[in-house]
Amino acid sequence: MIQKAIGFLVVFILFPVCMGLLWMPGMNRKKYRIDQIYLSGFLTELAVFQLIAVPVMILKAHGMEILVILTNVICGFLSAAGVGIALVCRKKEGAGLKAAATNLKGLGADLKAGFASLSWECWLFWLLAGAAVLFQMYMSFDRASFDGDDAYYVVQSVLADQTGVLNRIKPYTGLSTDLDIRHALATLPLWEAYVARMTGIHAAIVAHTLLPLILIPLTYLAYFEVGRKLFEEKNVKLPIFMVLVSIMQIWGNSSIYTNATFFLTRTWQGKSIMANLVLLVILWLLLEILDDKKRGYVALLVVSNIVAAMMTSMGAFLAAMFIGIAGLIAAVRQKKLSVLVKLALCCIPNVIYLLMLLVL
Repeated sequence: MIQKAIGFLVVFILFPVCMGLLWMPGMNRKKYRIDQIYLSGFLTELAVFQLIAVPVMILKAHGMEILVILTNVICGFLSAAGVGIALVCRKKEGAGLKAAATNLKGLGADLKAGFASLSWECWLFWLLAGAAVLFQMYMSFDRASFDGDDAYYVVQSVLADQTGVLNRIKPYTGLSTDLDIRHALATLPLWEAYVARMTGIHAAIVAHTLLPLILIPLTYLAYFEVGRKLFEEKNVKLPIFMVLVSIMQIWGNSSIYTNATFFLTRTWQGKSIMANLVLLVILWLLLEILDDKKRGYVALLVVSNIVAAMMTSMGAFLAAMFIGIAGLIAAVRQKKLSVLVKLALCCIPNVIYLLMLLVL
């Protein structure tokens, strides 16, 4: 139980929050937003794992132990760097540690004042939105569904966790095999095995039970960021937007191929995370970049492209195509070719990943 608690705190709270602080100076925020900190940090953790997992997997078949150690060391270093950068930024702003502590004490008063300024309509729709998210989390936990792809992807996670072998055992037969580059370069099953190692929870339980409780609210956090760019934060339209999104997800099972079906029944699969979270984060970052043009969002877009490659072999191509189309439209609308060039440079990781699929 102690390992489960410590592992969960490290993987899903400590690493994301501390690494998320790395991005705040580039976003030029006078007041740091915990929602953006966590979302940015979680993406950074996944990208770091992808950058470590691919070379370790290619070079060493029995590499799970090394993969876990390297991930913890590098994520720990980046977490410490994030905390240090945050403290330096506060000091440069003339706040200092004592003033920062005072600001933290006043956070409750600021939140109370913000809540008090909301209309009763906002309160009502926010309560409905929160209830809808909790309902989806409960149903995903209580009515966990089996999918045919589990026989491959979840078994890969179980094999990596229990044998330490990285993608060189056939999930269907248990026999040894060569590295399947088409599937292996999308390392999400290995990350789920890493979570299993850190928490001591069986990899199948991590996939079916634990990850939906993390990924569902995280996806709605990304929807919230998109909504903040489309509507004013205290406008009743924002909670209405969140309620409508929840309705479309809950009743979106019109076929087995909709993103809503994948979101609530295959939450742990890379194709689901790609369609529901990564592309949504890219949309949010594009809105931020084209509006505020802050460096932090541009760098975070590069990280998101690495995460897209981690999810599925088609992820890098789809993310690059999405960004390219958005960049072309923005360049025509703003009459600036530099916009397209800047967004195209963010897709360099996608090009490298696609070349690896062709060469290896």
